[in-house]
Amino acid sequence: MRFQRLFAAFVGVVLLSASTAPAAGQLGSRPAEEWIRTLDGPVRVAGLKIDEIVAAMKLRPGQTVADIGAGSGLLEVPLARAVSPRGRVYAVEIDAGFFPEIRKRVAAAQLTNVETVLGKFTDPVLPVKIVDVALFHDVIHHVEGRAAYLKTLAGYLAPSGRIVVVDYEPGRGPHRGQPDLEVTREQLAGWTKDAGLVQVEDITLFPDKYFLVFARKPLFRP
Repeated sequence: MRFQRLFAAFVGVVLLSASTAPAAGQLGSRPAEEWIRTLDGPVRVAGLKIDEIVAAMKLRPGQTVADIGAGSGLLEVPLARAVSPRGRVYAVEIDAGFFPEIRKRVAAAQLTNVETVLGKFTDPVLPVKIVDVALFHDVIHHVEGRAAYLKTLAGYLAPSGRIVVVDYEPGRGPHRGQPDLEVTREQLAGWTKDAGLVQVEDITLFPDKYFLVFARKPLFRP
């Protein structure tokens, strides 16, 4: 009986730990509450140039956008407004702990065209395969299997769909000295090529970040 009680207590501790631990399998993983405090810091938000990013994406009403790693939802409202009234934004996260904050922002803006999506580490699990623009905003460096993820994501794109990547130049961001948390332009070029994509734009907006746009390789016509 004593062994059974000890075993039951041990199982309870293990289950509790599993239910409260941050999602594993993501580089630099932290609990959602901690991430939200970091992501919504006034100094960080002031330097994000959110409106400029959305404008440079050249979104049109009726388009479908996937915000990969939406975090606290800082971009959801401007993205949703850019594709309104018939467009849709999918806010993808691997931690559902972010969803209440995203939904609160969207509700405060009186928008109804944003849907939260619980993705996997290897797949965004989007409900449609007609995505016009998939955005990685300060996120790609946190994806562990980047090459495979990009290839999977490309399968959700519309024929004219694009992938937008905004991230820090190596050595210029908060992860200096952490090569696992930095992504070079050359790496992105290789991974996207393997996913059947090619770089179509290099937008200058930040002194310390790249802003790259990838699309499907054009078909050869003799």
